[in-house]
Amino acid sequence: MSEAQLEAETLFRGTQAEAMISRNHQATPMIVNNYNHVGHASNAIFGDNLGSLNQHAPGGQNERKAIDEAEGLRYLMQNIAPGAIHDSNERCDAPKCMEETRVAVQEDIMGWIEAEDRESKRIMWVTGPAGTGKTAILGTIADTCKDKGILAASFFFSAFTGSANRRTKRCFVPTLAFQLMGHGGLRGTREHVLLSAARDQGIIFTKNLKEQFISIVMNPLLYRPQESGSGAKAAPRVIIIDGLDECDAEQYQLLRHIGQVQVGGPVFIRPKEDDQKEILSILLLAANDPSFPFRILISSRPEKEIRNFFSTDGKTRTRELFLDNSYDPDADIALFYTAKFSKICYDLGIKPEDWPGNDAKVTLVKNASGQFIYAATVMRYVEGAPYSSATPNISGRTSTPHRRLEHILGLAPTTHSPLEALDALYRLLLEACPDPDLSMKWLRATQLQHFLDHKAVPWLLRLVLETSPGEERHALGPLASLLSTEISGENLRKPYSFYHKSFLDFIADPTRCDGRFLTDDQLLAWVAQRFFQTLDHHVAALPLHESNLGYYGTFIRMLTDLTRASFEVAKPDILSSDLQKWTAALTDEQVPWKSNSDRPLALTWMLTILHNGVSGSFRHRFDMTL
Repeated sequence: MSEAQLEAETLFRGTQAEAMISRNHQATPMIVNNYNHVGHASNAIFGDNLGSLNQHAPGGQNERKAIDEAEGLRYLMQNIAPGAIHDSNERCDAPKCMEETRVAVQEDIMGWIEAEDRESKRIMWVTGPAGTGKTAILGTIADTCKDKGILAASFFFSAFTGSANRRTKRCFVPTLAFQLMGHGGLRGTREHVLLSAARDQGIIFTKNLKEQFISIVMNPLLYRPQESGSGAKAAPRVIIIDGLDECDAEQYQLLRHIGQVQVGGPVFIRPKEDDQKEILSILLLAANDPSFPFRILISSRPEKEIRNFFSTDGKTRTRELFLDNSYDPDADIALFYTAKFSKICYDLGIKPEDWPGNDAKVTLVKNASGQFIYAATVMRYVEGAPYSSATPNISGRTSTPHRRLEHILGLAPTTHSPLEALDALYRLLLEACPDPDLSMKWLRATQLQHFLDHKAVPWLLRLVLETSPGEERHALGPLASLLSTEISGENLRKPYSFYHKSFLDFIADPTRCDGRFLTDDQLLAWVAQRFFQTLDHHVAALPLHESNLGYYGTFIRMLTDLTRASFEVAKPDILSSDLQKWTAALTDEQVPWKSNSDRPLALTWMLTILHNGVSGSFRHRFDMTL
């Protein structure tokens, strides 16, 4: 239990004890003749029809304040994203700048943060193409600022790894507020944050971002007492926000995959750019307020809407730092290669001067084209992950670091695109799999979003897709340099963890992954085939996943989007499955579902799949599915 959670629990228990004492001890009527220094008088009688007195002295107010703060802490904890904070356990393996690399860019950023002048450029936007090391740089800057006591708060968005609450704006403001109130250099903010959070049963967390930001960030900072003297701690100077382009849209409808359902009018799917601009707008609001004490460091890819914002509304307040060749990334990448190869040589008892040779490193630096993700992926592959180390290579020989490096050096980019070398590397890794087509299907399946922002998780995909034990490991294990493949325990209930979003962009782009690309319809047809092929296994396995049965039901709902052609592909497997046995198991009252509505919805969605297939009305939906 965290310190904040422990504090909340202690306060709640104390409050509950007081309430029990109050309920079990009836107030005794009394006549009050002296009105001075009344501590607490309840049901005091002043004679016939003269009313009563119920007065709380300062001690009672303190008790009420403690209760309100405990309530506020409870509401706040329900709305934060702990994994988005820079030093969270969830980010323990997040990339950081290797020592003596990215020195120039770090000096530029820290110089701007620590500058004493009140320059107008209070926002810095760190941007650059995919793979240029933005997250590693901001993670390192966050560590440096924390060590100096000048980090106010941080939020690291992530669309492809980590917890779901790092993918949308919902927890953004509360997570900042939580960090601000706990900073030793911001004494006095805690009370204001918690009392605002407690007001009207936490209704502030249902408001738009601007209202939240004003209430639990701006106002607490404005009304806190100012510290002075040698005893005051270092004042924080910067808020750090990474990966803004990975912030997905918060959808306000019940279901995301609703296609063209017409239920009381058309359904509007909110684009993620709207939420990104909403975040930028409140940050600009803060930067324009002279009383706001922090600078704001933001990183993202140079996406169109984000760039438009910084070149229009935020132009006068923003300094742009573009990660290009002016920061000499080649020199840093060369240092990275040297350090990694030295470790491999040490582990294998090879002299660094004997292998891999200067020419090889020069070629690798050139191929990277300034992209640190290329260098990191190359070295993960050359080092070999635990599963892939004994995997035969394309030629069938046992793979060693030397052989794997030869494969990479043998790649010949066909264009001058900076992505071509990275794509060639990704294609090499995919083709090295025992069954590349099967691996691509599993890769695409990991990105299925079957309910709101919930991506498919390992236990569920293993249940509905594995026709042979260990198939997921067979398909994804050789790709251990691209995603985490050692999955067990609680991680079975979390989305698959990929090392970089550029690989997910690669598998979703038909112009980059060539003949291995799968359309959404092809993928859904394969998933439907596997679902019905494994249907008998579901019956035995469902009780083992009783707390997650809602995910199983919404996965079935996703299959209602099958086109007629896709249904025809899956029809033989549907006809050969034992739906009667499955239905009996699903309606078994001994199998507990998290929600009473999940069971009938799962059955309804299965009927919808079959109805759509036999009727040909593939865009028809029962009202019951909403």
